[in-house]
Amino acid sequence: MPKYELHYFNGRGRGEVCRLLFVAAGQAFTDTRVEQAEWPKLKPKMPQETLPVLTIDGKTQVSQSLAIARYLAREFKMDGGSSLQQLFVDEFVSTTLDLFTAYAKAAFSPNKEEEMKKFKSESLPKYYKILDSSISSYGKNGFAVGSSLTLADLFVHTALEATGLDELKDYKNLKANRDKVESIDKIKKYLASRPKTAF
Repeated sequence: MPKYELHYFNGRGRGEVCRLLFVAAGQAFTDTRVEQAEWPKLKPKMPQETLPVLTIDGKTQVSQSLAIARYLAREFKMDGGSSLQQLFVDEFVSTTLDLFTAYAKAAFSPNKEEEMKKFKSESLPKYYKILDSSISSYGKNGFAVGSSLTLADLFVHTALEATGLDELKDYKNLKANRDKVESIDKIKKYLASRPKTAF
């Protein structure tokens, strides 16, 4: 198995799904957390001057969070297996990215208070309803797709963490999925011990 190092800021953000993939697979990796003050000096050394970056065997460096996550999911057999299940996983990933985009637009708006109210009353229920329905259609035993952990579960979990874990009372499938993911021993231990960060 290759030696992995993940470079990302000291926060969850776009790097957390990749960390969760390593954790769930039981795959050792170096979790290099970059502080904001360090970033200006490090930035020119990164392939696309962005984070996250995955370093493989100390030489190959790859950018783009989604590319990294999909690679790791394939390597760790968490990509869905069949072509159809991979399609379902990709649908979940794309939907959660749409949710993240709507959240970020509100959270970083000059009119944040007003836009966050609008997000919680419009976008959040819209996407939670879609995700809840998709879990019902594609998943089993609490998982988002099929009957085992996939990239879809980890994207959904990080989306819920970012946008509103306290908003799940009307979405029984989303709640069951969150509970399922957090009951996996390796993930449970990681969530309890990971650094507390602002994002």
